[in-house]
Amino acid sequence: MGNPKYQGYIEKIDDNDPVVSEINWFIHEIYLPAHKRADKSSKATRTLAVLFSIWAFTLLGFFAIAELSPHLKIFTQSQLWDGYDLNWVVLAALPSLMLAIFVSFRVYPFKRADNTFVEPDEFTWRKRQSLVLASFNLIFVLALTCAFTKAVICLLGISCVAGFLLTYMSNRLFGFTASSIRNQTMAHQLGRLKREYEIALHSAGKFEVDRIRTETFKRLFTMVQEIIDRRDREILGDHYKVHNSAFDLVKGLKK
Repeated sequence: MGNPKYQGYIEKIDDNDPVVSEINWFIHEIYLPAHKRADKSSKATRTLAVLFSIWAFTLLGFFAIAELSPHLKIFTQSQLWDGYDLNWVVLAALPSLMLAIFVSFRVYPFKRADNTFVEPDEFTWRKRQSLVLASFNLIFVLALTCAFTKAVICLLGISCVAGFLLTYMSNRLFGFTASSIRNQTMAHQLGRLKREYEIALHSAGKFEVDRIRTETFKRLFTMVQEIIDRRDREILGDHYKVHNSAFDLVKGLKK
């Protein structure tokens, strides 16, 4: 409904109006649902990509130090506490853990306890996704505290690099982020078109109503066709970019 204080001077037109009804159908049946579906996957893949990159730098950093400075002997103790000594080297990963947890909860609905800023279903998936992503970090915590060996850390580090590439390419190939932004933008544009139509009718004469409706319908279907063309261009562009990146990577490995 919105705050009446910010409704504007010109009243909204009833939903039975043919133009308003058509615009509302596109917004609530096509573009907002598509935005919400893609937004879940977009946030999940992007957050996972960041988590993979954090742990890749951390774990491969340990491995690189061990290789470049073997005299430091950072892998002499495989557990955080062996009953006698505390493995202070593992504690160097604490900032990475704190950053990973912070990133995991980036979409958590912290703002209001009454959930009024998001819909109930969005509140639920945001909360669940954040908790799942936070739990994902337990794999690396267990490795650092219970299996801190050169082989395990190297294997996990390489797996994180692969995981980063996989999540990044999945997002690009399936177009999660592009679809989310595209449909959200379209929903906002249609909302603006509806408001422009209401303002135009408010100051229009009796014989101008049909002309304004015809022009608004024309703009509406032009916008729909433009968003379809944009979707097709983005899909083809993302596929070409991913395929070219994959081929360049293979060529680089061959060299």
